[in-house]
Amino acid sequence: MDRIKVLVVSSVVPNARGSGGELVLHRYLKSNRLIESEVVSWQRFPFRLKVIGKLRELGLQFLSRSMECLFPVLPSKKMVDDLVHSFRPDVVVTVAHGWWHIRARRVARKFQLPLVSFFQDWWPDFPDVPLGFRSRVERQFHKTRADSAVAICVSDGMRRELGEPENALVLHDAPSLTGCGDMTRDFRLPLRVAYFGNLFEYGPLIECALRSLKGSERVRLEVFGASPLWTRGAEDEFRSKGFYHGFIPSNELAKSLHDFHAALVVMSFAPPHRRRMTTSFPSKLIDATQLSLPVVIWGPEYCSAVTWARKGDRALYVTDPNPLALREALEQLAASPTELRRLAKSASDAAAGDFNHERIQLQFMNALRRTKQPAGEKLSQLRPKAI
Repeated sequence: MDRIKVLVVSSVVPNARGSGGELVLHRYLKSNRLIESEVVSWQRFPFRLKVIGKLRELGLQFLSRSMECLFPVLPSKKMVDDLVHSFRPDVVVTVAHGWWHIRARRVARKFQLPLVSFFQDWWPDFPDVPLGFRSRVERQFHKTRADSAVAICVSDGMRRELGEPENALVLHDAPSLTGCGDMTRDFRLPLRVAYFGNLFEYGPLIECALRSLKGSERVRLEVFGASPLWTRGAEDEFRSKGFYHGFIPSNELAKSLHDFHAALVVMSFAPPHRRRMTTSFPSKLIDATQLSLPVVIWGPEYCSAVTWARKGDRALYVTDPNPLALREALEQLAASPTELRRLAKSASDAAAGDFNHERIQLQFMNALRRTKQPAGEKLSQLRPKAI
């Protein structure tokens, strides 16, 4: 079977040691022998990017972010054009996060190449985008969706928010693990619950959870992640008590979580984050199911994770932002081995169904193949289209 040549023009690039979208993109592109990919990267840092960096060093965050919105720093047209001519891609792939999806859209149109875009989160609502510029950034976001041959949406909520376009494909992130779960755990007390993931944005919630469970004889929450946004002294305190273990690489996930009984997934309750919580989908939930870990979701009732859990009662979910409500729910779960086994079975079923690695990869490959033009047509692609 012919390999598909993919040119990646994206602010989010494949990275096996990265997190979030970087890791997901690596799983799709770099771990698939049927895909040959080339990634556009900086050859040199433009002057404007240096100015933006200097403004940030001086603490002028609003000014630097506003400048990025007004004058996005993109890879040079010549550099990308040269790469198109030398690599001769079948497809251009981007992630609609940051600014480079704008260049991806333009180069795809210029060379009449199909564009496949990942919509993993609602970028216009991120803190990096000042409120006054969000409508401007959102227009670019929607232009990329409109120009895409396939818009890969990470959730049903994302597809709805994009207006349910005909070119949309709902596809969950490819898991970092496959079929390594063990449902024969001994659910003895204390119930060991693992949180692994974002500790910056969700750091304050996790700190509240750790403090609310302090002194619990039934539940022990342990946390894995980098650079926690916690109050002064909290990191040393939790590390000394064995509650915080630092960053966990994806290739060590199964081993590190082998003796845990459940996984905690958190989504923000903050009203300004509502659209992001309805459109994104936590990749750590997907990874937890691969380990057959019962999933506990702490998030608002409208978030994508809770919406997923409600279908078939597939996970325990707590929609009260009070950390004491989370403690109560976890302690009740700890006292019910029957419910823990049921949730472990639900997680295993999800790993084999919704989050099946082979099925997700096949759907992605089929999406690429549908966009690939016949060899005869590809010869004419490198003649730039007038735009």
